[in-house]
Amino acid sequence: MSARKSDRCIWWLLLSLLFFSTPLIGTIGAVSILFLSMLTSGVAFNRGAFLELKKQPMIVMFSIGYLVFAFFTAITSRSPSDLLVIFYFSPFLLCAVAFLYARKYASKKTAIIILSMCLIGSGLTIVVALIDIYFLNAVRPRGFFSGVITLAMVGTTLGIVSGMGLFLVDGYKKAIFILGPIFAILAITLTQSRGTAIALPALTLLYFIYAIRRTKTVKTKVITIGALLSFSFLALFLVAQGSTRIADLTNIIGQVMSGDIASLKASNIRIEMFQAGWELFLASPIFGYGWNNMGEMAFTILDITKYDAQLIRFFQFHNDFLNYAFAIGIIGIIVYFTFLFAPLVGALKTPRDSMFALRVEIILLMLTLYAISGLTAEALSHGLLITVYAFISAVVLGAFRDDANKTDVQN
Repeated sequence: MSARKSDRCIWWLLLSLLFFSTPLIGTIGAVSILFLSMLTSGVAFNRGAFLELKKQPMIVMFSIGYLVFAFFTAITSRSPSDLLVIFYFSPFLLCAVAFLYARKYASKKTAIIILSMCLIGSGLTIVVALIDIYFLNAVRPRGFFSGVITLAMVGTTLGIVSGMGLFLVDGYKKAIFILGPIFAILAITLTQSRGTAIALPALTLLYFIYAIRRTKTVKTKVITIGALLSFSFLALFLVAQGSTRIADLTNIIGQVMSGDIASLKASNIRIEMFQAGWELFLASPIFGYGWNNMGEMAFTILDITKYDAQLIRFFQFHNDFLNYAFAIGIIGIIVYFTFLFAPLVGALKTPRDSMFALRVEIILLMLTLYAISGLTAEALSHGLLITVYAFISAVVLGAFRDDANKTDVQN
């Protein structure tokens, strides 16, 4: 097989693993992506590739953040098994491989194919959730080698990204991409994931802004706003009706806003987690305690009898900011925001071609979803979701380009 054919096979295999296997088999799919990236990392070892990576801020920020995270995780580890955390976070480093392959095949056609694969992937997430509910009798679907929150986040991420096909595809064919946001809403409803649901208003607002920006006349703006408002109210109604957990969000938000934390604790122990995480951070703000020591330290404050065995064994604070702050202190907070905002910085530094706005808009959608969901869940603290966030960002920044913007790294 020629080198060019081999590269093409690796590229499509990487995309298939990213968009099809992560919804279907969760962590196994993510690990497969990482091993493939490790095996093909030689693609980065030439002058042209290095220069391409060096001038992309996202790759630089991801790499520096990862190396800092790996160093502090290593020095706080207590056993060899603790070092597995470094592997779980390696997508921030290995996504450079995906970016280089994406640059080789950058074009509008490639972008449309990728958005189509996202759409199929979000649909697969729904299939997995329905199998869990109707065939495996699960109350809340967890997927295969995944989890309730991770399944919801994967389905929502792929759904909202694929919905951007509405603004890229010409003609009536674009209508199929409306299924993306619908699948995202279904993923949230079926999993009853409140952590993901709280991001819906902000994501809806972004879609409003994107749609209005692209409409030319006052008439089309009015029609667009009317259609989006109708869709949004219908989506809100379906989400609330489909899950009492999500419907209770309004009560929870009201209690938090009013300062009535005491009554909230009885039904939501995450407030106690947040308080414990913040207290521990203030006790050691410089170096933290290490990523693997969350449960041991947290239960010096928390009442362990309130938690089931699963939460005790895999304890984390259900808040990305606190997870990083606990693990590495102030440096961890800097690393967290570096990981979160690196794709946006990278998107803003890409060429001002015809897909510049689309790249920025997709990255803003993902950043918003992960930042808001990370307030009450483990978004950029979970290996599977880190893989989805880092690799989709790399693929979007690399492949969503005009053909004329291909560089020497592709030769």
